Amino acid sequence: MTKQSEQLTISQSKPWMKHYSEEARNMQPPRCSAYSFLHSENVAKLNKTALNYYGTKITYQQLFDRIEEAASAFAAAGVKAGDRVSFLSVSVPECIASVYALNKLGATANTIDPRMDVESIKKMIIGSGSKILVVIDVAWPKVPKMMEAINQDLIIVQSPTDSLSFVKKTAMRISSEINRIKNGYPKPPFGSSDGKVIPWSEFVERGRGVETQEAPYVGDAVFSISYTGGTTNFPKGVMLTNDSVNAVAVNFKYAGLARTVDDRFLGIIPIFTSYGIVCGTHMPLALGCELIPIPRFEPQKFAKLVKDFKPNHVISTPAFYEILIGSPELDGMDLSFMVTMGSGGDTMNEGVEGKLKAFLKDHNIRYPLAQGYGMSEVSAAASFCVNETYKPFSVGIPSILTTVGIFDPETGEELGFDEIGEVCLTGPTVMKGYFNRPEQTAEILRKHDDGQVWVHSGDLGSIDEDGFLYIKGRIKRMITRFDGHKIFPINIEAIVCEREDVHNCSVIGVNDMGHGQGQYPLIVVEFVEGVEDREARCREIYAECLERLEERGRPVAVFYADEIPITGAGKNDFVTLEKEHVDFNYVKWQKKLVR
Repeated sequence: MTKQSEQLTISQSKPWMKHYSEEARNMQPPRCSAYSFLHSENVAKLNKTALNYYGTKITYQQLFDRIEEAASAFAAAGVKAGDRVSFLSVSVPECIASVYALNKLGATANTIDPRMDVESIKKMIIGSGSKILVVIDVAWPKVPKMMEAINQDLIIVQSPTDSLSFVKKTAMRISSEINRIKNGYPKPPFGSSDGKVIPWSEFVERGRGVETQEAPYVGDAVFSISYTGGTTNFPKGVMLTNDSVNAVAVNFKYAGLARTVDDRFLGIIPIFTSYGIVCGTHMPLALGCELIPIPRFEPQKFAKLVKDFKPNHVISTPAFYEILIGSPELDGMDLSFMVTMGSGGDTMNEGVEGKLKAFLKDHNIRYPLAQGYGMSEVSAAASFCVNETYKPFSVGIPSILTTVGIFDPETGEELGFDEIGEVCLTGPTVMKGYFNRPEQTAEILRKHDDGQVWVHSGDLGSIDEDGFLYIKGRIKRMITRFDGHKIFPINIEAIVCEREDVHNCSVIGVNDMGHGQGQYPLIVVEFVEGVEDREARCREIYAECLERLEERGRPVAVFYADEIPITGAGKNDFVTLEKEHVDFNYVKWQKKLVR
């Protein structure tokens, strides 16, 4: 599918490589399990803090001890290489240790979002073929509703309090018990005659004295199954491998990131997502950081977490950063300890990026926003800005082991510099495939004429002569008018989000009322809390768009919502908005303007 010519294509010439050191360019990816790589990278710093869990500090030596305990317990329960264990848990130390313990045994963690509905959870557990379920206690009320259907041999219950100090543990348990009684939730049936449901402590005890051996290294052995957002259909299970998650870790290791051995990394992305388990867990631990895992991230408390833990690095989504920069808690605070504010998971428009740039300057943060790009299917990270390797509104340069090309979606030919087409990616970070979904796997993983398997992202973008990647939006989000003209929502969103009174916005396509086909853009705005005269402000935004946008790219209406829905991954849920407003009567709205 690569256009053949005498001149090298962008994916062949890789102009971004000039930004990397000679050491990085000559680096070879590791050939070992994720568990083994984590150990080898930290064997010389075992006394350093690996996890800072609400003040409980766990060294790397203690983390490896916990991994060994968990591996013994899983082995005692009959887990062997090739098996899958389902997780309905969060980023607590016990869950983190469990994932690596299974990897040591050659088994796979099937990670599921505990917030999902019972039917979806049930389908994911049954589909995985697992016989053991690990569940966080706050998600237990969902288990009895599917206990018979999922037919697990053993259910292990973890608690957010398991690793806390006595005082914090007692306080949290009291609060949790009050909440359970108030809502009428059932307790896990510990001590039942069949011994099928046990607490984590008993599970570990059952493995005492059981010795385990690390499974032989297999590069494409599945490390974890993480489920995609599922905004358009039932979530697909992304199979990440030893090689793919390790490749991401070394991509960051050799990226030239400013860091020291004492750096702290705030982990707010859930471990049950690809983004969270790779970039929010494996990568910072493999780099020897002090990881601060947050099992239940509340966006409104983002500023407090930054204030309390003073992290040097954090990776978040644009929607969460908008909340952070609007928090009065950080007003006037010196945040010079912050080295990397990484953004990914969703496209950041120019308006929001401009606000964040001002925030960084006002709070003495040295480096620009580390905007990045990735998707679950490439183990979450494909490109990023690092320190001063940065261009405004770009998502950085491809990572050292990732090759990016821009292809014409219709002809399959690779395009040149600054030409917009589909972003395609190849390299060792690519997933093994979608679990038990061969047809969908074939749709996204395609072999090109160069013999490489490429991920077809469905995203529109371009690459400039310096190798910087720019994302223009989703092909599916692209709004096509009746006359075939294509509109990119991100261009409109950038204008709207420049305004200080706008907290968030999303541009969606609504049906053309005057023709038999096509759509027009509609702006949905969420204003900053306390803003008055919102209808008048919507009219102002509409007038500004008419003035600044070319005629065929203008919105047909602007209306406000109290809150724009956000997906579990922290992205604007434009799919839900489009379903609700696809037949919006913009003609009626426009008539109000001339009254």
